[in-house]
Amino acid sequence: MEFLACAIALVFFIYVLVWGIPGGGHRRLNLPVSPSGSLPLIGHLHLFGRKPHLSLLALSNKYGPIFSLRLGMVPSVVVASAHLAKELFKTQDVTFSSRPYFMPGEYSFYNFLDMGFAPYGDYWKNMRKLCATELFTIRRIDSFLWVRTEELREMLSALLDSSLDCKPVNMRDMVTTCLFNVVTRILMSKRFYTFVGDEATMDDDAREFKSLLLSITDQALDFHISEFVPPWLRGIDWKIPRLKKLQAKIDSFLQKIVDEHKLGVDSGKEDFMHIMLEYLKDEPYCEDSVKANSMELISGGTDTSAAVIEWAILELLHHPEMLRKAQEEMDVVVGNSRLVGEADIAQLQYMQAVIKETFRLHPPIPLLPRMASHDCKLGGFDVPKGATTFLHVYAIGRDPAVWDEPLKFMPERFLGNSLDVKGQDYELLPFGSGRRGCPGMILGLRTVQLLVSNLIHSFDWSFAGERGGEAFPLEERDTAGTVIWTKTPLQVVATPRLRKEVLLG
Repeated sequence: MEFLACAIALVFFIYVLVWGIPGGGHRRLNLPVSPSGSLPLIGHLHLFGRKPHLSLLALSNKYGPIFSLRLGMVPSVVVASAHLAKELFKTQDVTFSSRPYFMPGEYSFYNFLDMGFAPYGDYWKNMRKLCATELFTIRRIDSFLWVRTEELREMLSALLDSSLDCKPVNMRDMVTTCLFNVVTRILMSKRFYTFVGDEATMDDDAREFKSLLLSITDQALDFHISEFVPPWLRGIDWKIPRLKKLQAKIDSFLQKIVDEHKLGVDSGKEDFMHIMLEYLKDEPYCEDSVKANSMELISGGTDTSAAVIEWAILELLHHPEMLRKAQEEMDVVVGNSRLVGEADIAQLQYMQAVIKETFRLHPPIPLLPRMASHDCKLGGFDVPKGATTFLHVYAIGRDPAVWDEPLKFMPERFLGNSLDVKGQDYELLPFGSGRRGCPGMILGLRTVQLLVSNLIHSFDWSFAGERGGEAFPLEERDTAGTVIWTKTPLQVVATPRLRKEVLLG
């Protein structure tokens, strides 16, 4: 504690010396407007609260579509408009193609070998090429359709079992289980969960792996002082030792899987881990890169999609006329003798609109961070080198200058126009855009579309419990974090719309 107190005192002294004296040794910059209330050492961090995206939304409503903050000792800019998003992700994409420092990236993801927080440079470009030419091609995504379909049927079978006794289903757990299996089978040909009736079970090794992943995710979402101080002071972060211990445990688990794949690298199996090992075989970072990106694929491919699916079902239950409209469309296009296939999605215009509207109103990742690689201009203002820039996807999706009645869930707003979520329309950017846009977007979008479509085609749904929708409000979970979940895990009762033999195949 004495060391920590001395370290904080030192930071405070430097802060006052550099930033507290007018002029501070820096040229005067034309920065975006900054809220009042910045405090020594912590800057504006105290304004964030438990829901940073809502705090920043309130600030954007007050100060406009671009404003500056000081987060600890890190200069930051928040962008909350579609036209500035276009400038950020298109006009100045190269300038903002790197990420700010993320402490778990160093200590959990093998010193920034994950695609998400790897700095812009040769390594990142090589990994982006791997994603674009090998992992996430249309051919590759199509080749794993059988995995998505098998796991969908497993989930539908579990839901059918629960419906026989009108047993409530935890939608979040059910969907997360399905998605976790989809991702791990595509990634490493391993299925961690098994449904026994309507209950998901896993063996001890799988349970430990999932527990470690959750622990690392929780740590990643926590506050880290090292992200808000100069690089030479990052070592004072007291959470580093715990992250190192967690990383050592999960490394042991992942290394076993990597070793298994290396023994069978010529077996003809082509899961993502085999592909990565082959592509990177001559690189010194090969195995660590595979392990880092495996963790990122699992975490990024599970929670974000699960959150969107849960929000979509919750919104439809609160708007039963929209649920009926989506079901009627599928009855016409698909009929009642088979499940919805990925090939059907293009004809399900209303269902596509439901999913786009869910992404607009409930983007799973509300804030997309970038970092300025050099001094530049954005929206006519100066942005200094090293500044963190947040694109406020959540605020843009609720901007009344862009959307009529932005707080209402209205899928109809997407009918008859070409607006999409794929990064070309800057009003709607749940997957980001430009060089740092999500490389797994097509796989993630297809999986969300397949699951939502089949959930509402295969079953009628009602809220569990006597209070109905009152127990499951359209509110967000009251906690800071990367992914926006519903306030309460959605509990529902399923009633089959399709025959048993159709659901079970």
